[in-house]
Amino acid sequence: MTDEATITCDLLVIGGGMAGMSAAGWAAARGARVIVVEKAAALGGSALLSGGVFWTASSREKIELYGGGDPALAGIVFDTYPAAVAWLRSRGIQMSPRIDVLHGQGYQIDIHAHIRGCADLVEQHGGFVILETETTALLQDEDGTVTGARTRHVDGEVTVRAAATLLATGGYQASPELRARYIHPQAERMLLRANPISDGAGLRLGAAAGGEVAGTNAGFYGHLVSEPRVWDDERLYVALSQYHSEHALLINEAGERFCDESFGDHANTAQTVRQPGSRAICFWDSRAHAAYATVPVVSVGIPLDKMQVAIDNGGKGVVAGTLDEVAAFADAHGFDGAATCATIAAFNHQARHGWEVMDPPRTDDFAALDKPPFYALIVHPAITFTFGGLTIDTGARVLRADGTPVPALFAAGSDAGGAFGRGYAGGLALAATFGITAARSAGWA
Repeated sequence: MTDEATITCDLLVIGGGMAGMSAAGWAAARGARVIVVEKAAALGGSALLSGGVFWTASSREKIELYGGGDPALAGIVFDTYPAAVAWLRSRGIQMSPRIDVLHGQGYQIDIHAHIRGCADLVEQHGGFVILETETTALLQDEDGTVTGARTRHVDGEVTVRAAATLLATGGYQASPELRARYIHPQAERMLLRANPISDGAGLRLGAAAGGEVAGTNAGFYGHLVSEPRVWDDERLYVALSQYHSEHALLINEAGERFCDESFGDHANTAQTVRQPGSRAICFWDSRAHAAYATVPVVSVGIPLDKMQVAIDNGGKGVVAGTLDEVAAFADAHGFDGAATCATIAAFNHQARHGWEVMDPPRTDDFAALDKPPFYALIVHPAITFTFGGLTIDTGARVLRADGTPVPALFAAGSDAGGAFGRGYAGGLALAATFGITAARSAGWA
């Protein structure tokens, strides 16, 4: 590229993660000339940090319940998922047999092959994938139609003229300032279990072009993690995540339960960030330990003793023979030990004699946690991607505050808000299905 160059394309994709590359590959395979602009030095974004499990809820009712977002947008994920799976299969992307995942079904896919394959499709059909390039502004004509973008590369600035533009930069989870603004003031300090590039660029670009930043911004996907000695090894993102919190109790510094733990660890994470100190004690017993804390959350995962891994990596926890030991641990770390044990005792009593008066209530798993040894681990919220972003319609078109679309502008993945709310029904599926939807809406069905 040279200074002040101009290039043209049918579809400009800003962001080379799961959403952007799925849109780019889909459109290119149908004859579009696509240009992908990615700020990082490599494609893939946070998708490459995932286990490649491509899943979603097994019914529309479940995706509405557990996703907790706009039913119409969630329905696009569910309805488009079969086409996405068929496309992966048609290209020879390696896929596992069906696996159970949380409240849904899916497959483990070769995520690297999918991303590389989409890039190959772009280049085979006359397009380009341009790395280490920042998008500085969207271009619009006098009617407000987005006509491309200005980009900046080490070799100079380039104007990209495009018939359609897709924002797919991955959300704002890497921005402490935006996390504090849209999620909670204490979210500024959250650990990041994702790539460090997704800092809200797509939201800023879309808003400057007239798009509304609104949809379910308080929501995000993440996991509760033990306190890490270091947090610069991507392998720790899974190893230190306490997925089994949904079968445990979460107790705040006052010694009280504060959420329906059984709804899911991802939802527990969003609740914990709002607690004093943005932390909690995760408590479970030997039965839960054997059934959940030593078993991978998906069948293709690696079994780990989550307590042992946490302690080995600097986590604060105790394996106790009695609740008195749990109380002493809680007191030593700034929690109310007596109240903590009273909460545990009350839960165990209600599990047998009063499930209907639990407060907070439980959606699932009412088994008592009373079989020693007991496990108590201090956990903290860590964020993977955001649910909020630019308001879109079911065609992935970016909308203004008055509900009208910004012409020729689309958003997918974490740059788009509303499909999920307090829950979660598959991040890779969300990204790919709305990437495909955007490409279809742009004319590449």
